[in-house]
Amino acid sequence: MKKRYLHYISALLLSANVYAAPSAYQAPLAAKSLLLDVVRADSGLVAVGERGHILLSVNGDNWQQAEVPTTATLTAVTFIDQQGWAVGHDSIILHTADSGHHWQVQQYLPELEQPLMDVLFVNAMQGIAVGAYGNYFRTEDGGEHWQKELHPEFLMAEDREYLEDIKAQDPDYYEEAIAGMLPHLNRLSFDGSRLYLAGEAGLLAYSDDLGKSWQRMEIDYNGSFFDVRKAEDGQVYAAGLRGHLFRLDGQTWQEIESGTQASLNSIVPLSSTETLAVGNNGMIVTIQGDKVTASQEKDGKAIVDGVSVNGRLLAVTATGIKQF
Repeated sequence: MKKRYLHYISALLLSANVYAAPSAYQAPLAAKSLLLDVVRADSGLVAVGERGHILLSVNGDNWQQAEVPTTATLTAVTFIDQQGWAVGHDSIILHTADSGHHWQVQQYLPELEQPLMDVLFVNAMQGIAVGAYGNYFRTEDGGEHWQKELHPEFLMAEDREYLEDIKAQDPDYYEEAIAGMLPHLNRLSFDGSRLYLAGEAGLLAYSDDLGKSWQRMEIDYNGSFFDVRKAEDGQVYAAGLRGHLFRLDGQTWQEIESGTQASLNSIVPLSSTETLAVGNNGMIVTIQGDKVTASQEKDGKAIVDGVSVNGRLLAVTATGIKQF
């Protein structure tokens, strides 16, 4: 199964993805373990990663590990004020109401044997979690209830036509057929009015109704995308496999020469004039208008995601938290 971002990362995921009762166990090297996402919360920064690790920091320098009711690898986290949600393997969804200090399980579906890759809330009530094989869950009540949805809009036109034929001939088989064809959904982003989604098989899509329906975007590339988002300068960028990087020009995606063939995992708006794309092999691609430069960090470890802290990049990587 393809995993989010890193195509060799499964070798690093040594933990069993099982549910565990809350405990006071603290891993002494958690801040140097595989971490997959970091975001701003109302009181600082929150990072998540393997073995259910959730780390909290006020300033990005000192990190405290939260108690978490799972050892499943966590792939993504999002916050609205003090409320946060984290998702990961076994389609687990965790919730916190106190800025990440305590977490509870809202969903746990190990029978699916499919990870969730990302989660996004547009307000404290409405959220979406997405993952492998087109898994798509929606909540309208802050995660008290999660409903699974199928979105054939993520498929290419010819696949949608094929499904319409199936629906006409065998309605009972229709939903099963959709579930077997949907691509992995890797990342969500929100610009305040429009949702964006990046996935496998050249999937870039947008929604103007908070994810109830989607419009697939045309692009001359059918590889994997790992992120799509609007930067502070108003430009929309998409990044993915083998260094592919695109900018949206009106309704047309234009490819940017990234200077690397390493997969680009995340787009990080650093300032109103500078946007980064971070990726495998320690690659950092800097975009300043039409100027694009690529550099490689000395240790060559994968950079998975990051946030801007005082104009610098605070990143989660295959070997923990780093500041550049």
